[in-house]
Amino acid sequence: MRTRWMLLALAAMTLLTAACGSDGDKKESGQATAAPAATAAPAGTVAAAATPVALQKVTIGYVTVLPWSPIFVAADKGYFKEQGIDPNLQPLSGGAEILTQTAAGNFDVGSGGSSALFNVLGRARSLNQKQAVTIVAPLHLEKAPLATPLVVSKKAYDEGKITKLSDLKGKKVAINAQGTATEYWLQKALEKGGMSVKDVEVVGIPFPNIAAALDSGAIAGAVLTEPFTTLGVNAGTLKVLDNSYLDGDLATVVFYNAAWAEKNPKLAQGFMNAYLKAVRDLEGGGWSDPATLAILSKYTNTPVETIRAAARPFSDVDGALNVASLEAQQKFFKEQGRLTYDQLIDLSTVVNTTYAKEAVKVLGPAKR
Repeated sequence: MRTRWMLLALAAMTLLTAACGSDGDKKESGQATAAPAATAAPAGTVAAAATPVALQKVTIGYVTVLPWSPIFVAADKGYFKEQGIDPNLQPLSGGAEILTQTAAGNFDVGSGGSSALFNVLGRARSLNQKQAVTIVAPLHLEKAPLATPLVVSKKAYDEGKITKLSDLKGKKVAINAQGTATEYWLQKALEKGGMSVKDVEVVGIPFPNIAAALDSGAIAGAVLTEPFTTLGVNAGTLKVLDNSYLDGDLATVVFYNAAWAEKNPKLAQGFMNAYLKAVRDLEGGGWSDPATLAILSKYTNTPVETIRAAARPFSDVDGALNVASLEAQQKFFKEQGRLTYDQLIDLSTVVNTTYAKEAVKVLGPAKR
């Protein structure tokens, strides 16, 4: 870490922060990043009286796909550092893994959506134990055109084999893993075709492998997320069959390790302040801003042109949770036998909206 000196005048500090705010390679590897160095104030200026606060490490799990964009923006633009947080970003392949690490206390902050999240909450409730994790905000929600459409092979579509949802009946349809939010998405898509997941053979295939499986004929359809959808469409292997089967449904959520949040209330609030600031950047035009797109490209290893063409995920600028959507998912997973508890829990009792509400006070009203 570079030696700290006294601060320049406010304008000079602003320029320095902008120049040093991106340290992407270290962030992506999960290493701690150094705070920008300050410079001694020249003669005739008034040095800042306060000493810069030492950054405290907060470990954050993420997946290298577009729904996690607010995390990338907050880290790269220095919003976490503004809150005294040294973001230790840890990439994993899916939300279920992130949940496991967060519940175990290896991660401080996680995000994702799956039946496993409900099982963690339901188990604690049934055993009268403290929650291992607490849901604090939405990560992303889905609106048409969806960032997770139902896709088929372009070859099968062009040959007239699969041109409508009902053509999938009795065939293999993929999601990234059973018990994830995409299983619920598949149910919602099939309902538009007068079917349910019981009318198809549901198989689990990792997102990066779905396009090849469709092209080979191993599966007939899939729920696929961005940027893989656009990559497949551009390659001429995929056809989007339906991208409007959801409207405002909450797809993934942000959750804290409950013990960490209780022990570190300032850091927990600081994360939320930085997170919602990044959400507002994205929702306020960031998806068309070259600098922001460059950040997303770096963290997802996806060309800017592909991101620009992709259907984007949406986020709530005030961090408002759609609990009704979560309740519907809980009910669906119970019907599929994915839950390890019998009595459905009132999810409004296991979410904490105070962090988001306080962040809105700090940030002020969002532009809409």
